Amino acid sequence: MNSQNNIVAKLNLNKYVSKLILHQPEDITYFDELQYDTEMTKEKYDLIFVFIYNMDQFKAYLDLVNRKQAIHENGYLFFAYPKKNNRKYEEYIDRDSFFQQNQVDEEGYISGSTLKFSRMVSMDDVFTVVGLKSQASKKGKQVSAKSSQRVDDYVEYIPSIRDYLSSDKELLEHYNNLTIGYQKDWARYVYSAKRSETQEKRLLQMKDILAQGYKSMDLYRRREQ
Repeated sequence: MNSQNNIVAKLNLNKYVSKLILHQPEDITYFDELQYDTEMTKEKYDLIFVFIYNMDQFKAYLDLVNRKQAIHENGYLFFAYPKKNNRKYEEYIDRDSFFQQNQVDEEGYISGSTLKFSRMVSMDDVFTVVGLKSQASKKGKQVSAKSSQRVDDYVEYIPSIRDYLSSDKELLEHYNNLTIGYQKDWARYVYSAKRSETQEKRLLQMKDILAQGYKSMDLYRRREQ
């Protein structure tokens, strides 16, 4: 497999010093020229290449690599997965699933990590490869995997809620008359969402629910129980 079109050449895998390849099918010979580990024996690698067959496996290895911080800065985590209509495996992964089923910020980072979606290439008629590069965010900090659920962490957003409600004096008064706990709870509900579109949606929900006289999303949800 010396063709310039094979995956080693496409991804320039020779340049990585420490390499780990997991769950490589026996009939795959692309990597024969490389020296690599088949078990995670080092703390960090420049390259980790994993064959997966469903999104659960993707998430499991993504979590493992992220938790162990197993990729050197500027290293790569690659996943090879069966493409749709391949003739070898019944299972396949739709390429859009990687973005639809994972928290990905506007820069392409998996939330709570320094792993950024970087490239997607075809390996052959069976597998496609998606790559994530380990690099610091240009924003200079990591985004938490999950937003804090402590209401006290959202007290600084209360003025933003008030500003949003300022065009409706009745709703603003209703909000201001709530206890500080309920005010922080609404701030948490709205601003724990990472995407601005979701925040806007939740702000509209909040206005509607406050207009109905409910003090919180939780009380609203329990109304019919």
